[in-house]
Amino acid sequence: MTQSLRDLESTFARAWMLLMRNPVIVLPGIVAAALQTAASIALQAVSDIVLLVGLLVTVTLAISLAQLAYTTGMAGAAWRHDRTSLRDGWEALAHRLWPAAGAAALLLVIGFCAAALAPFTFGITLLVYAVFFIYTMAAAIIGERPPIAGIFESASMALANVLPTLAVVALIAVTAALGGWLGWLVGRVSELGGALATGLIGQVVVSYASLVVAGEYLKLTHHTREL
Repeated sequence: MTQSLRDLESTFARAWMLLMRNPVIVLPGIVAAALQTAASIALQAVSDIVLLVGLLVTVTLAISLAQLAYTTGMAGAAWRHDRTSLRDGWEALAHRLWPAAGAAALLLVIGFCAAALAPFTFGITLLVYAVFFIYTMAAAIIGERPPIAGIFESASMALANVLPTLAVVALIAVTAALGGWLGWLVGRVSELGGALATGLIGQVVVSYASLVVAGEYLKLTHHTREL
């Protein structure tokens, strides 16, 4: 399925409405951030630098994967039923964690290759990576695709909708930049307040991005009604 600019605008607007209706979708990100902070503090007792870095990377990736699976599951439920709960995220985490982990591993490998080639392609490989694989986790969790099938489905969907998908990536980037700017403004008044505001706004941005991507995935795969 291909879509028009108007279809894309409806996705952005609907995703924002769903976020306002379901603010609980931000909670997994807040919990994940708190767990990552706690893990970083706890692991400071490790004296071996190489081991410390390895443990930090492993824990961070594991928590980030769980958060992504959880939030994506909640986003899919919100689009399908207008409402979502923490139970939706838990079911996604319980039933699709390993396919999601496989998809994430493939994305890491592809992303590493894209980053390695970026200096020789003026960053084009990173842009291609961001555009063509943006639907991979939605395919793995919402569409229940195996990891490799999710990779190929994301690429084929983006290829058929290059400009709309590019607009989705751009919106996410602009929203993240705006969130960082707002956090910086608060930080000029209070350093602690700025840090807290940046963290909270960042999780709101992640939740909104998850809703946008989930909505686009469901639209392009004919799994949701026309808006």
